[in-house]
Amino acid sequence: MADDLAHLRLRLAGILPERIMAAMADYEDFANSEPPADSKGFAAWHAAAKAALSHADLLVRLARWAEGSPDAAESSGDSVGRLLSQARAALGAIDDGEEGE
Repeated sequence: MADDLAHLRLRLAGILPERIMAAMADYEDFANSEPPADSKGFAAWHAAAKAALSHADLLVRLARWAEGSPDAAESSGDSVGRLLSQARAALGAIDDGEEGE
């Protein structure tokens, strides 16, 4: 069992960085697209953006686990962690704007 986990960690540590960057590039492309003007379309667009961030966040957490440092990326100034934080803040600003309507 321990050997299986060690093998899994090594494998994930090798493939996840590229997948995280691809997921974030796709998120950026999507987030830079024009959201639909109608409320139903906007809600779907917004939910998709949140789902994409959740996916990237999960990949980052998994990569941290694979490297054996579950909390290191936030304190080390990890660029992916920073990018996720900025994206969350942007979505929060969108949420705040919707509440005022």
